Amino acid sequence: MTFEIALDKIISLEGGYTLHQNKTESEVTYAGIYRKSFPNWTGWSYVDKSLTPPKELVSEFYLTNFWDTIEVKNTSIKYLLFEFGINAGAKKANMIANSINSNYKELEDENEVKIFIFSFTIGRIKYYTNLANKNPKKYGIYLRGWINRALKAIS
Repeated sequence: MTFEIALDKIISLEGGYTLHQNKTESEVTYAGIYRKSFPNWTGWSYVDKSLTPPKELVSEFYLTNFWDTIEVKNTSIKYLLFEFGINAGAKKANMIANSINSNYKELEDENEVKIFIFSFTIGRIKYYTNLANKNPKKYGIYLRGWINRALKAIS
């Protein structure tokens, strides 16, 4: 999978090139970029003027901050780490991947990759479920969407 295809999937999962604020978050999100986590993104200067940031700024952000930081051989695994890292953080994505197979960066065998993808998806659903169970008032409203997102990521 190329970065361009991966980015198109991410933008679709994030609701498109739109600005929104979730009920439990203190800041806005544009195209999946959360202002509290990335306050220095240059696209905010457009948003602050009620303008639409150029798609190139979004693309550059995801390429630099996520895609190019993932060093794995298999592009399907790279996409899953990319997609989950955007949602839950790169550290969490790598932690779950490593707990499933400490050699995940080197996987190339098709059967091993399929097993990894299945196990990683189960691992992230477990992560989301635990998060919602620990703080149902804050995260319970997101659980169904997170699970749907995890399943869409592998389709």
